[in-house]
Amino acid sequence: MVSKILASIIIVFRNFIFLVFSPYKTLRKISQEKDYSQLLIILLFVFLYFKFIYYLREPIFPATVIFLFFMINFLIMISLFYLLSKMFYKKIMFSSFLFTFMYSLLPTFIWFVANSLLFYFLPPPRTMSFLGRGFSIFFIAFSLSLLLWKIILIYLSLRFSSRQGFYRIIFMICIYLVIFIPVSILFSFFKIFRIPFI
Repeated sequence: MVSKILASIIIVFRNFIFLVFSPYKTLRKISQEKDYSQLLIILLFVFLYFKFIYYLREPIFPATVIFLFFMINFLIMISLFYLLSKMFYKKIMFSSFLFTFMYSLLPTFIWFVANSLLFYFLPPPRTMSFLGRGFSIFFIAFSLSLLLWKIILIYLSLRFSSRQGFYRIIFMICIYLVIFIPVSILFSFFKIFRIPFI
């Protein structure tokens, strides 16, 4: 069992690296995965992050509750995409959505960890000096690059899991956004997530 867990950890880190350099081939392979221990490892990292920010800031809810909200939100998202895809193509698997979307959390995870570390080492308010402005430009560029990478991973996740074409994928994303945006505002209002972890 120990060797299997170690092998899964190595596979997760390897897939993370390959998602940076070759997202198309990597997500195509991930969509056919059956090793559920990889998902548990990713969820463990997410849970440890929520524990980390619980001690870093002053959240209203405990880390376990925030993690539960994340899981509910995540499962609703992939279930919606699965059901929409099922309308167009019957021979799809829920596990494919589960694996691809779980791995597509990588840009989100990197951004949230980086943001939390910067909050600790360079807490606001930040000055409008040359270095302050330079840092702001760097952080905006860093955030936009991760957002672009996230969009690519989401599209490829839907492409390989739903087996649909470009226009149907855009249609499904639009339907999801109609639900996602009000829910995000609701989460922000109750101070669960300022920015949804998704």
